[in-house]
Amino acid sequence: MKEVEQLVTKFLDICYDSVKKQEQAIPKTIDAVDDAAASVLEDKKQIVLVGCGDSYAAADYGRWALLRVGFNALFVSPDEIDYLRLGKDTVVIGITASGRSLVTIDALQKAKSQGATIVVLTDNEDGTASQEADHLWVTKSGVKTYNTSPSAPTTAAMGYLLAVSSILDDDSQEKLVQDIKQLKSIGKELITWAEKEGIAISQLTSPNVPVYLISEGPNHVAAQIGMMKFNEYSILKGIAAIREEFRHHYNISIKDHESAVLVTGGPGDSSDEVYMNVLTDSLKMSAYHLRVDEKLKLELPLVQTIPNTIALQMAAYHTTLRYDQDKESFKLPHAEAFKIY
Repeated sequence: MKEVEQLVTKFLDICYDSVKKQEQAIPKTIDAVDDAAASVLEDKKQIVLVGCGDSYAAADYGRWALLRVGFNALFVSPDEIDYLRLGKDTVVIGITASGRSLVTIDALQKAKSQGATIVVLTDNEDGTASQEADHLWVTKSGVKTYNTSPSAPTTAAMGYLLAVSSILDDDSQEKLVQDIKQLKSIGKELITWAEKEGIAISQLTSPNVPVYLISEGPNHVAAQIGMMKFNEYSILKGIAAIREEFRHHYNISIKDHESAVLVTGGPGDSSDEVYMNVLTDSLKMSAYHLRVDEKLKLELPLVQTIPNTIALQMAAYHTTLRYDQDKESFKLPHAEAFKIY
């Protein structure tokens, strides 16, 4: 990759560096989680996770992690906090990597006024959101700016929530504990695998031709983040689709040679083969099956979601290398149209 890196802009260099930092960011963040953090959620009737953009997807991931260990968890967009009944038996986890999301901060203030306990999960403990926190959870992404594609802070937040869920698991399920231990130990191998997969996916893409990212369960989080990464670089549109909903109605509008990525846990099964055959043979799509390599030795879909997420981050980045190596920033004034910070 050295020759390619020398050709790209400072902006793209920073974006790529954020993806690469996940090799260290995920294990460092997981190691930062202790029993005190997890104890905040014990004996609570309701846990609400809230965030925007990548942090919205991380909130969805947290919901899956907590549901898996028996907690009553849901995730909402900040504006939806008004539709919930909150109180002293509720913990609201506000996720904002930079600590500056205005609507997330507003949602936390509203939740606090109703008596909810406020947790802020952030990569920037000095951010404004931290002022609203009863408890502060800090990730260790190692990035120096939040003004580019926020790859490492996103998966670091996912890693934090995964670690919290493992502490709260009364059954001490060995698979989850073993998977987390394995995830921490395979950083370099994971990034190498993710980049290889990302490059392969990028070969399917074409400017202005949408790519459908199809998944379900925890891995739909990877699809959502992949969608956002493709959209941020503005070369083509990413569309996250739930697997069954794509079968029901997304397929009606498909045109020949549009792209699709089926995102699953590894190693896949016969139903995945049937699905892929429909994409390629019936719908005439350029399709790729993204699933975690068995060599990474991660068994649970919840944990496999993190490598799949990184692979899709890589796919969006390498698509940009193919079509717009001179990119200096995200599209403006589009990115400034809504004042989100």
